[in-house]
Amino acid sequence: METIREIVSLSHDGHGLMWYPFSIELDVNNTTISAEYYQEIIDLWSLVSSMFSTNNHSPELLSKENSKLSKKYLVGHTKKSTCCIRFKTDKHEYSLERCFTGLYSTESKLQKIDSTVVYRDEDVIQMLSKFHKPVVIDDGGMFTNSSLIFKPLDNYSRTCMESLANIWARMVGLNDSILKLDYDGKWSTSGDVDSFNSRRYSARTRVPSPLRLITNLAQVVMKKRTYGSCSPVFSPFNISTLNDFEAIAMIDLIKNVCREEGVQLIIGTNAKTDINSMIGALQTPRLSNYEY
Repeated sequence: METIREIVSLSHDGHGLMWYPFSIELDVNNTTISAEYYQEIIDLWSLVSSMFSTNNHSPELLSKENSKLSKKYLVGHTKKSTCCIRFKTDKHEYSLERCFTGLYSTESKLQKIDSTVVYRDEDVIQMLSKFHKPVVIDDGGMFTNSSLIFKPLDNYSRTCMESLANIWARMVGLNDSILKLDYDGKWSTSGDVDSFNSRRYSARTRVPSPLRLITNLAQVVMKKRTYGSCSPVFSPFNISTLNDFEAIAMIDLIKNVCREEGVQLIIGTNAKTDINSMIGALQTPRLSNYEY
């Protein structure tokens, strides 16, 4: 099986709340995408996940035998979305295109760059099943405490991830909470989390967004150190829970770690316009420009 090592670019012609066309070239180590509203990022991550999914291809939705439903998708309220992701493996570079109607793709194409090799539809699905794919952490993953990228193999890997996460939390100014990791890969916090979250809640069941991002980074680094590689990771980050200083420190930390460790972590956030330039975020069009 080929492992996807790098996401090169991402583009779509409108999807969910991110209804406008959007295209981005990604850095080999870390890219921060900033949308005006956090839900736009969640919709974008959902689209990325759908692109690599192998159980959502249904070209029959537009078949002649299903003409009534076809008209609904072609001229009705359900919007068609086309997305293209370019990525690299150890062996080749590929361009993946899929057209979605609702939750299902009706057309798929996978091209091997600099060659005449092109796969279509079901052949694309078969090829996707042979890749070690990127990890896409959705909104639900932010508030669960499981290790979705790399679970500890032994006490050494567990304590290493725990130590890295706590060191980084202190470096960005989140000093009031201590992160713990058990042998099942469950994270927990202890201490006062009010300094970066709007209300108090049980730390045993949830890990706030900033600390969740740090635990994701620890998993990415440990997976790379253990296996020599780690597929790209897409992680959301609700930046509104931090002040400007903490947010800038967080993104700077992630950039430096990703560059030093040679991993790719793509962050989607809802950063304020006045700090986007400070954190080097690539900003999507502002929806408020179109609101009346």
